[in-house]
Amino acid sequence: MRHVTLIPWQADFIPALGRLLAGRDDFSDLTVLFPHNRPRRYLKAFLRDHTALPRPVFLPRMVSIADFVAGLRRDLSDQPVVQARQLDLVEMLRTVVADLRRDGRGLLARLPEMDREAFLPWGIRLARLADDILRQDTDPDDLAYMDGEVSPYAAALLEQLSAIHHAYVTRLFARGWTTPGLDWRFATRNIAQVAGHLADTPMVAAGFYALSGAEDTLFRRLWEDDILHPVIHSDPALATGEEPHWSTAEHTAWLHRWRVKAVIPPGEDVPLSGPVIRFCEGFDRHSQLAAMADDMREAMAAGSGLDDTAVILPDEGALMPVLHHLPEDDPNISMGYPLERTALARLVETILTLQENRLGDGRYHWRDVVALIRHPYLRLLGPEHKPLRTLFQVWEAAIRRGERHIDPLAWEPPYADEILDSVDQSVAEPLRRAVLHHCLTAFEPVASLDDLGDALAGLAAMLHAHGERLWHTYLVDAECLFRLTTSVVPQLRGAEASPLPLSQPVLFSMLRSMIGQERVSFEPEPLAGLQVLGVLETRLLHFRRLFILDAVEERLPGTNPFDPLLPDPLRRLLGLPDARQRDHVSGYNFHRLLMGAREAVVYYQSGIQPGLLDQKSVRSRFVEQLLWEREKREGRLTEPGDPRIRIVTFPAGTVPTGPAPIPATQAVREALLRTLETRGLSPSSLDRYLNCPKLFYYASLSGVRPVDEIAEEGDRSEFGSLIHDVLREFLTPHIGVGTDLGSLDPAPLVALYEERLKTSELFRQLPVDTRMALLMTGRHRLRAFVESQEPATLTGLEQRLETTLETDGMTIGFTGFLDRIERRSEGIMILDYKTGGVTVPKKTFWGDDPLWARVAHYDPAAPDPLLLTDLSASLRSVQLPAYLYLYSRVHGEIPHDAGLIKLAEDGRIERLFGPKWPDDHRSEIVEEMIPHLLATLVRHMTGAAEFPAQPGRQCDWCAFKTPCGR
Repeated sequence: MRHVTLIPWQADFIPALGRLLAGRDDFSDLTVLFPHNRPRRYLKAFLRDHTALPRPVFLPRMVSIADFVAGLRRDLSDQPVVQARQLDLVEMLRTVVADLRRDGRGLLARLPEMDREAFLPWGIRLARLADDILRQDTDPDDLAYMDGEVSPYAAALLEQLSAIHHAYVTRLFARGWTTPGLDWRFATRNIAQVAGHLADTPMVAAGFYALSGAEDTLFRRLWEDDILHPVIHSDPALATGEEPHWSTAEHTAWLHRWRVKAVIPPGEDVPLSGPVIRFCEGFDRHSQLAAMADDMREAMAAGSGLDDTAVILPDEGALMPVLHHLPEDDPNISMGYPLERTALARLVETILTLQENRLGDGRYHWRDVVALIRHPYLRLLGPEHKPLRTLFQVWEAAIRRGERHIDPLAWEPPYADEILDSVDQSVAEPLRRAVLHHCLTAFEPVASLDDLGDALAGLAAMLHAHGERLWHTYLVDAECLFRLTTSVVPQLRGAEASPLPLSQPVLFSMLRSMIGQERVSFEPEPLAGLQVLGVLETRLLHFRRLFILDAVEERLPGTNPFDPLLPDPLRRLLGLPDARQRDHVSGYNFHRLLMGAREAVVYYQSGIQPGLLDQKSVRSRFVEQLLWEREKREGRLTEPGDPRIRIVTFPAGTVPTGPAPIPATQAVREALLRTLETRGLSPSSLDRYLNCPKLFYYASLSGVRPVDEIAEEGDRSEFGSLIHDVLREFLTPHIGVGTDLGSLDPAPLVALYEERLKTSELFRQLPVDTRMALLMTGRHRLRAFVESQEPATLTGLEQRLETTLETDGMTIGFTGFLDRIERRSEGIMILDYKTGGVTVPKKTFWGDDPLWARVAHYDPAAPDPLLLTDLSASLRSVQLPAYLYLYSRVHGEIPHDAGLIKLAEDGRIERLFGPKWPDDHRSEIVEEMIPHLLATLVRHMTGAAEFPAQPGRQCDWCAFKTPCGR
């Protein structure tokens, strides 16, 4: 009686299968079918070392089911068939849908026709759906009245799904094209011919689980004709008549459909002992990886090593961080990795973005060029000394000081500059030009898929030619480059639509879609040692020790992405596998792998996942079931502190509430003293210290320069300088002439402002809307400025004044630039132009006796920790008081007042004192209080134990907010 052979899932399937095959008389005539290619390598390795196998001997043919069915199609077809490319399938479906739309039936005729770019995602989904239908060996029905379930366009496609599918399949056959699904359709529609063709070919179907409709049809016919024998890896309860594990539901259904029993071969019974399973709960992936690294080190320290060990990754994106936490430098990676997550895909994306943002005159946005030349692949090209690294650093600095849009080909490296002394021009220059050509100019004229394929091929050839050492070092990246050249580029060049002219958005959309579907396959070599695998890659394999990461619900069994064409609840209407069957497959893969291990550690995350609507990760239902089964066996609930459930914790310190201060170490103090002795101080530097000591440290002591960067919305300081220059030129003819400045004609000032603004570098960098805003608001505010002026005699514009500050035996140079000095009837007035939101000290500041008492009694040996904060809140800015001090020391005359001319508003003056302030009080402030205030600030500076940050609105435009930690 025919039966299905069952290898218990506690046993290693590949050796058991090898022993069964080696015992057959038709060993060399066999064809062994696998669900995928990976087990074939393990079976060959076993048979190579199997001592009971006579030598010499021909091995059976071992092939994946997909390759086998494709071979049947080639062997039995009257005409040769060609594997259709995805882009051709999408184009064919677009024409099918367009033809149906022109027929004028249904919802499709009432919707606007889609262009190629808009249809691309729908075409990809339609092609995938068609293959799913063909694999299930069914013919789809039309799904009408789906308007409330899916989008209108999806409803229109589903309404005529039968006609679309029939026309699609008919045209594929007519063109001699095939797909994996169409190969299955051919096999099932010609099942008698297939059975006759294979009549003398004994076959074994090894390790299959959930059969598709077409697989079931083919296998059952071959089984009934005594050609094929299935061997499954499953729960032995299926053979003993006991209640099988729920995850073997598809095997149970298979045996029931065929009305057949499962039989365990003699000698393959194994003890039904389960693995020792431990659980580890971490807040995030980093904690899981840290715990896994600790567990691996413990295993190695115990002498058991990491042979026959596997790290299982339900999330393939975890591959790179996992590799950095493994104790072995060269693990065997056996999984598929998405090409779109690789550095090579980021380089291609950067190149596409450059072209999308390119202006009509050929210039590129500076940020896009910087992103290109900062890519690690390009910087590592060339000889050992990496000439492009230094060259690109110099170029980036030049870009950040330049215009918003640039011509990369116009830049000439300053090879004569000493900064490039280490760069060999004869080597670096041809390499630089090759990079510019293959990353920029080669993509500029792209107008078809052929052109795009040629540009990508040229890029790959350049990377390979100039980065051979790079690819020998970074093997994962080399595999990605190989995938790009052997899969993506041929698809672009080989499609029927390749020569057709297409728009840039369509071309780039197609390329992005193709890269998004590509997976880079890594095959283990050797097959022993520590293995890193995805869950699907573990099928039919066996490991003694397992480390399973990210065992959370969204990974095991996993949440299926929403399909806007055919959501999961609608799949059953077409007889297609839905989430329930996919959960069975995932559960089977997980439990089959677990049952064959002796030891397993399951890691899962329990924290918040940022970026996913802040949802909390939930451990997998498979983990919950394992815990529940253990609780049933032990007759008790799992309590906190159970040794088999480890909670990963890290030492926690105090939570920082703001940026850390800079400690005033001996080196910092020496730098401060050198600065005071050589450069002295200015009102601006004292202002920086008053409002943020950490900013003062970075700007005056650290030697750190702000990153040069083009201000997209305009440089505040550059605009302020332009205003100062315009006002100086306008007012210079009136110096020494007593006049009513408010009666001057503002037209020349406005004209001068417009001329200077339009010819400035700033104006060229600004977007059009910002340019117009500056012109219009500038005209209004300068007219208001002139109208608000009062009668006075200008005595100086932008005067430099120098004096000293004396404190604690030190004499420190003190220099300031006074924007405007004028003499009025009441005395000297010092004015400072402000285009920002700076304001004068509070009027209550000068009479705040408690605060001034703290200033008078300040002692660095017993510091007042809040003095600077309170001074900053009340004084706000020390600039105007410092200007009064400078003028009185240099000219020996006490100014009457000082003020800010607020150009950002209506040009009015905000005075330091005001007209009602008594003269004797003014004199006391200028001669006694201000010098004492300045000296106290210097004493505070030189005696400070640290330079703390003072967070505020100024942090938004601070040049040092990145090193500060804001």
